[in-house]
Amino acid sequence: MQKRLYNIILTLTGQIQIYLLMMISFTALFLSFGYSSEFIIETIAIATIIRLFFYLNRSTKPALGIQPIRKKIKRTIDDELKVATTLAAFCLFTEWAVLPKDLLFALALNFVVQLCGLLITNSILSFIKNKKLKQLSSQNILIIGTGENGKLAADAILDAPESKSALTGFMDFHRKGFWRYRDIPMIGHPDELAGIIANSQVDLIICALENEDLALSHTIFEVAHKMGTPISYIPSLSTVPPNISMKPCYINAMPMMLFRAVEDNLFKLFTKSVIDKIGAVVGIIAFSPIMLLTAIAIKIEDGGPILFRQIRSGINGKQFGLLKFRTMCVNAEAKKAELEKLNEMSGPVFKITNDPRVTKVGHLLRKTSMDELPQFFNVLLGTMSIVGPRPPLPKEVAQYEQWQHRRLSVKPGVTCTWQVNGRNNIDFNDWMKLDLEYIDNWSLWNDTKIIAKTIPAVMKGSGAS
Repeated sequence: MQKRLYNIILTLTGQIQIYLLMMISFTALFLSFGYSSEFIIETIAIATIIRLFFYLNRSTKPALGIQPIRKKIKRTIDDELKVATTLAAFCLFTEWAVLPKDLLFALALNFVVQLCGLLITNSILSFIKNKKLKQLSSQNILIIGTGENGKLAADAILDAPESKSALTGFMDFHRKGFWRYRDIPMIGHPDELAGIIANSQVDLIICALENEDLALSHTIFEVAHKMGTPISYIPSLSTVPPNISMKPCYINAMPMMLFRAVEDNLFKLFTKSVIDKIGAVVGIIAFSPIMLLTAIAIKIEDGGPILFRQIRSGINGKQFGLLKFRTMCVNAEAKKAELEKLNEMSGPVFKITNDPRVTKVGHLLRKTSMDELPQFFNVLLGTMSIVGPRPPLPKEVAQYEQWQHRRLSVKPGVTCTWQVNGRNNIDFNDWMKLDLEYIDNWSLWNDTKIIAKTIPAVMKGSGAS
């Protein structure tokens, strides 16, 4: 949420804020001087064109994109002087119906408003950023631990001078004598922590112990709690693979760290869930005539069940009943053993091009993927998503290699990358890799593109059998 707010404000503090403040300044002043609304609109339009000209020529850039604050202010001053000079010259040579003193007041007011807008917005952005990073300005930090975790913590602080933090020193349970890292000294044993806090300014303690010393951290937290000093903990992450998200969590008030290999943005996941529900309702309503005709055709052909419900593995292996229009003869599962030798797919998946168990109506349904339409009800029930890896059979999952299990870490979908890239023409391992690539690069925009590609793929019958 903070990142989205930060990006929204950053966008507004670029050209959008500049134009809005200019419009407010000119409108307020020229109205007070008695100028007509037509004159004000024309003047603002001319000033906007001038400012846009400089922007497109990369002269006036959003000042908040430059660090530090003194450079932002300098950039704003330069931009406003260029725009003011050009506008004044235009009014002079075209004999614009404005008094010189009125124009001067308007330009001066705009200059002051732009500068104040820059400073206020910069303060808001800094507040949000510091809150996000959970940083306190100008804090003195003490690190407990001189191993790899301690050095990483020191590097993070020393390599970010904009945080205005200073390292008081290190403390360690084992190291003795003189020791320094990047010119920051070890100042004692953690048993002396209470004395250090009492006799010097310590705004934050970072507990950066190695795994073998974790049992000793209890006394550090106890001292910090008694003396009211904030303390943060850095777990040893040397064994954690890259691209793993980490966040604190609680179980019955017990603090823990949660590691996840998939997207964990609650807002994005909530948005995806809402889109799924709306999409499912729209899909059911839009395709209801087709589903009704399909049901009648299946019933007329052999009088058997209309729907085929099959147990599949969903998110984290949770089993659910997948709904499809029945495309095979009633005793299809009993005949499968006789056809195993004709399987055309590698891995645990079973597919053959001209499956003799498929009915005449079933051939049409499979070719057009209309047999999948009842899965909109699965989406509505929450067991599936519109976009996601296709749900496998439990017996297929039992034969997965370790790396293939990660495709079960998200909710299965009606369509996915595999669906729009040839389906049965793709090797099993490549299919798994496509699913993992989707998981690693998941976004709402990517889902939208997959849905858009699914429509022509279905119409062409790409890879369907």
